[in-house]
Amino acid sequence: MAFRLNEEAAALGDHDAILAMGWFYNHGVGVDVDDEESRRWYRKAARHGDARAMFSLGAIAFEHDELEPAFRWLSRAVEAGHVGAHYWLGKLYWRGDGVRRDRREALRLFELAAEKKLAVAQRLTTLLPRLRKGA
Repeated sequence: MAFRLNEEAAALGDHDAILAMGWFYNHGVGVDVDDEESRRWYRKAARHGDARAMFSLGAIAFEHDELEPAFRWLSRAVEAGHVGAHYWLGKLYWRGDGVRRDRREALRLFELAAEKKLAVAQRLTTLLPRLRKGA
């Protein structure tokens, strides 16, 4: 029922409903999981500047080991102000996944995410003195 109501709202152009369509297909709520359909809806929302959609596209790419698109989408999400994208982009820099390894940049991104109250980044910052030694 929720999927159908949301689908109607998305067809009418409701921005949040368009974003939610990506979520429904990504998580298989009310429909079968459909990665391509999820990406299609997220791209539609991202074209309207939605940082959450950009982050979701980056996360999906990351989960599928598509590191270049993951870096591209996560970078866009950071530029658009998505807090979680700072942390995820930091992980790419820390490991050198799809980008030149740069632990200083990774630490900077982790700290920015922690300053913006992202819990996982705040926990990580307790380890920063040790991590800096290896940067």
